[in-house]
Amino acid sequence: MNAGSLIASGYDCEIFEAGAGRIIRRARDGRSLEREAAVMRHAWRHGFPAPEVFDADGPDILMERVEGPSLMAEAARAPGRAPEHGRLLAALLRELATVRAPGWLQAAAGCPGNRLLHLDLHPANVLLTEEGPRVIDWANAARGAPGADVACTWLVLATVPVEPSIEAGRAGMLAAFLEDIDAAAARPYLQAIADRRRADRNITAAEKAEITDFLDRETRTAFPLGDRWEI
Repeated sequence: MNAGSLIASGYDCEIFEAGAGRIIRRARDGRSLEREAAVMRHAWRHGFPAPEVFDADGPDILMERVEGPSLMAEAARAPGRAPEHGRLLAALLRELATVRAPGWLQAAAGCPGNRLLHLDLHPANVLLTEEGPRVIDWANAARGAPGADVACTWLVLATVPVEPSIEAGRAGMLAAFLEDIDAAAARPYLQAIADRRRADRNITAAEKAEITDFLDRETRTAFPLGDRWEI
């Protein structure tokens, strides 16, 4: 695809101008993004607020230009709105849980089911546009149980290191999120999701340690001492 000027560049993809209201997202390593484009098309056609995809060819996706601050940026700018944003994350996951996954989409390990999972729906991947929230970055999408998606967002909110300026907003977001989800339905998938995240080469040693500590805490919550067999 013919790309215009470079707008943004990350470790995984570059974003280029592509005419009015459109961008090209290009994989830096040249891998095909056609599967990700097909997932976004599927979500968008079923009414979920993913960016609209116009075309895909190998490492390029021609897609709608989505503009607005992320929930993460808003956590730093307006920490008092964090509970509202935590509830928004929970609402987006409930909405996504109504979308059946396409049959060709691979299954998420340890999370059997037939729903479309984003598996990276966290504050940096939700943009607040004038038309409402939009969910970006569908590279990890898979087929499985909705509780696995909830567990993924829960784990990210609880364990990803953030700047001190965002910590208060993150804590408020997590508290409101947990009030609005079915934690009992998500908890069985925490281990599988944690294993998945720890296998990611981009996860730091510090975050892996946070994940381990988080799992220990949640195990004690799910199985308090009084409910265990003593041998």
